[in-house]
Amino acid sequence: MLSTLRRWFGATPALFDDRWEPVLERDFAHWNALTASELERMRMLVARFFHETDWEAARGMDLTEDVRVIIAAQACILLLGLEIDEYFDVSSIIVHRSTVTLNGTHRAAAGTVSDAPQHLAGQATPKGPVVLSWSAVRRGARAPQQGQNVVYHEFAHRLDMLDGITDGTPPLGSESATRRWSDVFTPAFERVSAGDSVLRAYAATNTAEFFAVATEVFFNRPHDLVMHEPDLYEQLRTFYRQDPARRFPHPAPVRCDTTCASRISPDAITISNVAQHPGQEFVPVDDRPTESTRVGGLDVPVLFHILGHLVPSEEALSKST
Repeated sequence: MLSTLRRWFGATPALFDDRWEPVLERDFAHWNALTASELERMRMLVARFFHETDWEAARGMDLTEDVRVIIAAQACILLLGLEIDEYFDVSSIIVHRSTVTLNGTHRAAAGTVSDAPQHLAGQATPKGPVVLSWSAVRRGARAPQQGQNVVYHEFAHRLDMLDGITDGTPPLGSESATRRWSDVFTPAFERVSAGDSVLRAYAATNTAEFFAVATEVFFNRPHDLVMHEPDLYEQLRTFYRQDPARRFPHPAPVRCDTTCASRISPDAITISNVAQHPGQEFVPVDDRPTESTRVGGLDVPVLFHILGHLVPSEEALSKST
């Protein structure tokens, strides 16, 4: 709404603050790999995103300027090569300090249903908010070699939603491009469902999650994708109009064990006794829940739509990689 009003009334174009440059150079690894022309466009995109987004701090979150610009820059990487300069119908960005734990029935990998606790790092809903865990955002920005980035994941969902259908196929411009996309993505999805893929198991949840996870690997571990899924890499390179494999030198092999897996902080939010059903919503409770804390009737400002797209936290994901 805020960005729409600015466009209607012809507000002065947003300006990139020079103070943001060292912040991004320090805390967003991909910023330092961009060319001069890419940086010029990125500064414009980041400035617009920063100033035209409605930001909301969840309980206990200190939503500083640095936090907002680091989120903005990661979201804008996906727009860098596209012909659009903004995400549409994002009502707000809600930032939590840490992960959200969801207790109750939920969708799991390969279309299964689970009642195990689900640690969430982010969520995107059609025409609604994007919810992010700052701890996950920060790790993704600083350590792309781990292959996971909650901002890339959630905003890939937002691109997928542009045509009104969240199915892992964003608007591609032609029927032939859509057919080619399906010809490549369908067998790649089948491979991850069978456990034979460079993509983590969460990509097998459904085709929408497959596209979001593939986007993370495309930007963070492009050489792995080129080696194991070259046709998938080519489709993503054509869609995003970027070539991360050329942008980054080929990395040395990295073994990621429990020492580099992220951990859930003790102040993570917990949500209890919530089943995942169509149309149901769940509410984040206090950061340190007590026995008297209940989901129903809480006076809290944020509702999460269960049907939105949920990203497991890095702790949960590390168990499936």
